[in-house]
Amino acid sequence: MEKDSGFLSLVFDNIRENIVVVDAENYMILHANRSFIESYGISLEEIRSKRCYEVTHRIDKPCRDAGEECPVRLAADTGRVAKCLHLHKSKEGGSQTIRLAAYPIREPDGTVRRVVEISEDITEQVTLQEEIRKKSEFLDNILKNSPDAIIGNDTAGNIFLFNASAEGIFGYTAAQAIGRIRASALYPPGGAREVKEYIYSESYGGRGRLLDFETKIVSSTGKSIPIRLSCELLHEGGREIGTIGFFHDISGRLALQNHLAESETKFRTLFETASDAILSVDEDGLILMANRAAKDIFEYPSQQIVGLDVRRLLGSGEDGTWEVLARYASRPESGKYVESTAVSRFGKKIPFHISVSESISGGKRFYTVIMRDVSQIKAYEEDLQVLANTDSLTRLFNRRQLYPIMQNELDRAVRKKIPFSVLLIDIDYFKKFNDTYGHAGGDLLLVGFADKLRSAIRQMDSAFRFGGEEFVVLLPETTDQEARIPAERFRQLIADSRFPMPPEGRPVPVTVSVGIAGFRNGDTLDDVIRHADLAMYAAKSGGRNRVVNYDQLTKPETP
Repeated sequence: MEKDSGFLSLVFDNIRENIVVVDAENYMILHANRSFIESYGISLEEIRSKRCYEVTHRIDKPCRDAGEECPVRLAADTGRVAKCLHLHKSKEGGSQTIRLAAYPIREPDGTVRRVVEISEDITEQVTLQEEIRKKSEFLDNILKNSPDAIIGNDTAGNIFLFNASAEGIFGYTAAQAIGRIRASALYPPGGAREVKEYIYSESYGGRGRLLDFETKIVSSTGKSIPIRLSCELLHEGGREIGTIGFFHDISGRLALQNHLAESETKFRTLFETASDAILSVDEDGLILMANRAAKDIFEYPSQQIVGLDVRRLLGSGEDGTWEVLARYASRPESGKYVESTAVSRFGKKIPFHISVSESISGGKRFYTVIMRDVSQIKAYEEDLQVLANTDSLTRLFNRRQLYPIMQNELDRAVRKKIPFSVLLIDIDYFKKFNDTYGHAGGDLLLVGFADKLRSAIRQMDSAFRFGGEEFVVLLPETTDQEARIPAERFRQLIADSRFPMPPEGRPVPVTVSVGIAGFRNGDTLDDVIRHADLAMYAAKSGGRNRVVNYDQLTKPETP
């Protein structure tokens, strides 16, 4: 019996698979062959004191309690061979895929007290199978998801491969194409022959292959479709067995190219015919492109404005310059225009509405600058401002401008104690002039009167048409006593003048009544005007052609 046991141990130790004998009741290892011992890096003496799952799984509970199928338990309970796959821990601590077969050993009474478990490390096989499966899935995914049509045919032209994209481009199903259509039927007449000639030439990728060859194919409906073809001859054992080709539909690309060409033409036309100056500027401020309007406005020949630093036009180092505009372009509100000025080649300052937008290409910033010359608009605005602030007949300031200008003087008077005075002048008997010479004569008199008034006052003074034949003169830095001198001088000037009246241009004498009012502490603008008006009416009541100071009306007469 000992000889038999020794013989069996010798046999077991020379078997390549791992063999272990396990007690079916408590899973204790009773015997293990050399292969098993070496696989798990533990001595036979140590093994005989351990349970099988402690060695193979390095866990402290049976496999079935850990959620795995237990072949030892299954063989003992059923009395039949149990097979399964397990993940065991190697002596290095890694995982191994193990194929297990558990054989029950029956006692004379029919019971199963021991189980022989034979295991084989199939990790490499499983890994290889997984790699093959992945490669197969990868190739299937290429064929299924490739945007290009992939077609394979044998040397006779019979199609054996026709993927989903080929179905989409050619309009045939794979079932209709494979084994039923020759590859030559996919080309217009002579097309297949041309492709074959180029495959065997050196022209497109070398003999035996074709790279990025542009040609046309014919769909199932007869539609001609431009494609880019790459294909290669297939060989097996040095013998040509067929061709595989990749067909890329370029009809969209050609349509896009045509569209881009049309868009480029339209852009060029708009760019060159635009009335606004348009500049393309790089991140360093150099002008890369300028339209015809920019060259005309800035008076630079085309060969001189391209390459010019945009700061030569827009200035540098102050508000409204290129640096400020470039920063403004990156803000969310960019695209709106800002008002600024630019300088032409010959130093002419030009007002512009400027819009700057930013784009990034190749990691670099570029700017598009659109500049609208608003010189005429500015001149028109200035004209409107003049019209809004002046009387159209006399070209003096109108009544609307009187109060803002007077308010400045009143603020100065309050803040700095600087005096000012007002003259309110009325043309005597003006209604009589209108009745005698008509409105044309009255207008002529007003124009002539305004000219003399304009020439008589100082540069710092301001003259206004207050209404009808009434005029106001604002005299800054002048007391009411000092104001009497220019008031008398002007009254005398008018009295000595003659104004030609229609229709013969007969010279007619005119006189004026003048009221003077100086600013006094606590006065409002209305107070000053009202005081001057009272003084002017006192001049009229006193016989006209005279000057009266409001101060005279408020002081009691001395006996």
